[in-house]
Amino acid sequence: MGTLAGKTAVIMGASGKANFGAAIARRLGAEGANVVVTARREEPLRALASELGGLAVGCDVSDEQQIERLFSAVREHYGRVDIGVYSAGNYAAGAIADLTAEQIRPSLETSFIGALLFFKHAAAAMSDGGSVITMSSLTARIPGPGLAVYSAARAGIDYAIKVAAVEYAAQKVRFNSIAAGLINTDMTAELFEMDPVVQGHLRETPAGRMGTLDDVAEAALFLADEGRSGYINGQVLDLAGGQQMGHLPRFE
Repeated sequence: MGTLAGKTAVIMGASGKANFGAAIARRLGAEGANVVVTARREEPLRALASELGGLAVGCDVSDEQQIERLFSAVREHYGRVDIGVYSAGNYAAGAIADLTAEQIRPSLETSFIGALLFFKHAAAAMSDGGSVITMSSLTARIPGPGLAVYSAARAGIDYAIKVAAVEYAAQKVRFNSIAAGLINTDMTAELFEMDPVVQGHLRETPAGRMGTLDDVAEAALFLADEGRSGYINGQVLDLAGGQQMGHLPRFE
């Protein structure tokens, strides 16, 4: 019996074949949790839920009523919510000089506003305390050109978890974030076909390797499990092999 047996986990953003949400759902399910997978695209959700013996619920995070209905459906089906993982987001790239409001808004709607509303309704459903986790990015820790929108939305939520940890202390709901480095997923697969990109990241990563979906899933399990991380709250866990530290110039 796994350490999450009897717990219910809701994973937002789990509709990809190889993405953070799907990997986390599989790992939490393997540890015994009742798994609820949710995203806008319902067909891949149903396949994953069937694989895990869980529940699939369609939800568009730009609509707060859908988020509220998601958690109502989970409580009706399983009777409780213990873990919430927010892994939804859209990638937006562009120099600040070229940005328009129309380019900026979708990332804020999903990565920032949607995440805050997920926090609100996840915590409201956690009558016995719980753990809320959001996926962030190395790009919110160290700057790179063209990433102002994507990085700022992630960095904003990384600070919001600290506020949430304080506001929900009495409910014993913990909030933490995972700031992942470049990892091979549905969204980044093309980058991994560009050897200069991979080698450039490896040169700056003290761990000497790229991260994997298994690394992400294990980090999420750690933060989800009260027995493993019950005294960790309001923190950003850097999952980038040390790349997040940066360094002074090297002279060889």
